[in-house]
Amino acid sequence: MFQFYCYDTSVYDGYDVEADGKYKMCADYFAQYWQLPRWSAYILKVDGALAGFALIEPSEAVAAAQELADLFIMRRFRRRGVAQQVVSHFLAARAIPWTITTFDDAPDATPFWQQMFGLAEFQVDQTLADPDGRQATVHLLAANAGQNR
Repeated sequence: MFQFYCYDTSVYDGYDVEADGKYKMCADYFAQYWQLPRWSAYILKVDGALAGFALIEPSEAVAAAQELADLFIMRRFRRRGVAQQVVSHFLAARAIPWTITTFDDAPDATPFWQQMFGLAEFQVDQTLADPDGRQATVHLLAANAGQNR
């Protein structure tokens, strides 16, 4: 599914396919999601069918925060509320701060995140520049006092 994700995002992040026709994937990088604390990968299903994935890792922008680093829903399953359910699952009850990085020219993601940040439970407490210098904004959602995940 990461190949589909790379294809969708190549318009604005510059991913190119390799000579074998695939986007380069670094096995060592992805191994972190299964090997390191605070890193995790989730496969998303709708009615038993693979529908996307969510990748969570420590935030690079805010110490002690988690980041919903990548959220991908295959086109067939978009506009069904799947992404909103995933965001609610991870971010509605926040025992610690979370960050979401949005790319300035991401045509599908930007409207989605604007809608999500407009909801009371996902109010952004602060915006920061991207620590990697990309044309992106880091949105900080503070912990919800007294709630645990």
